[in-house]
Amino acid sequence: MIDNFGRKINYLRFSVTDRCDLRCKYCMPIKSQKFYEKEKILSTENIKKILGLFIDVGIRKVRITGGEPLIRKDILEVVKFLNKKKIKKEIDEILITTNGTQLTKYAESLSKSGVNRINISLDSLVPEKFHFITNGGNLENVLDGVFKAKKNNIKIKINTVLLKKFNEDEISKMVEWCAKHNFQQTFIEVMPVGELITSRTSQFIPVSSAKSIIKKNFGLENHNQKTNGPSRYFKTSLGNIIGFISPLTNNFCSTCNRIRVTSNGMLYPCLGDNGSINLKEILHKQNSEIREVIKNSIFHKPERHFFNIEDDAYITNRFMNTTGG
Repeated sequence: MIDNFGRKINYLRFSVTDRCDLRCKYCMPIKSQKFYEKEKILSTENIKKILGLFIDVGIRKVRITGGEPLIRKDILEVVKFLNKKKIKKEIDEILITTNGTQLTKYAESLSKSGVNRINISLDSLVPEKFHFITNGGNLENVLDGVFKAKKNNIKIKINTVLLKKFNEDEISKMVEWCAKHNFQQTFIEVMPVGELITSRTSQFIPVSSAKSIIKKNFGLENHNQKTNGPSRYFKTSLGNIIGFISPLTNNFCSTCNRIRVTSNGMLYPCLGDNGSINLKEILHKQNSEIREVIKNSIFHKPERHFFNIEDDAYITNRFMNTTGG
């Protein structure tokens, strides 16, 4: 599929739930968080139908997201459905983004079901700080899951959201830890998705700050690695690969190849735009009609987002847990 700006769209990020077993302060603020009513969440069969339709029109890579996707009871059924498509070479890769809390339970099954790479959200290696930022999370449990996944030959990338006056002092420590265990890492600017009580400006650090710290301590050389996402990659003197995602200071829209579907069936061609199509409402139609709706929505994907860290009202009707990270 090609959109009206000539970008090849072949990567679907599919949120299977808006629920999560953590409550990270920049993602799911407890006081204002609302979840979809359970009857509005897509059934297993509807998820598989929608995934199949996207694969029909040209999607080659699927990332399962949430909320926390591994708390959905039928998650392995969804993954196994995708693995059948992968075995038939209808898609190239199945990916998952997780907070790691359920990996001790699922790592082996995921590996056997065709998942070779996962992204794990991890913003601190200090137990007390991790407990604070996640509103009660247990770091040891997450790390046990990380190493269980590694033991099962799943390649791991650690996603770290940069947060002012919280994890700036851990940047070098996290780089060393990832290098030691042969994990890739990506540092990400906090995005203004979802309304908070406090301003996003109080959380924001540009990736340039992290780059400066890493370059000073470990050196940084451009690296030609290309993946499904928007990261720009570099290699350190420790030998590890580090990516930087900068939606605010250096947007990556000209090369965007992604679309998103939420757990209640909303298709968002752009994370940073409110334009959407309700796929659940049209699932009763013929598959050929639904495919045309999907293709038309993708063709009209916006040229770019207009995130502004000082505009707290830009995307307020949904949080990252509803759209998928």
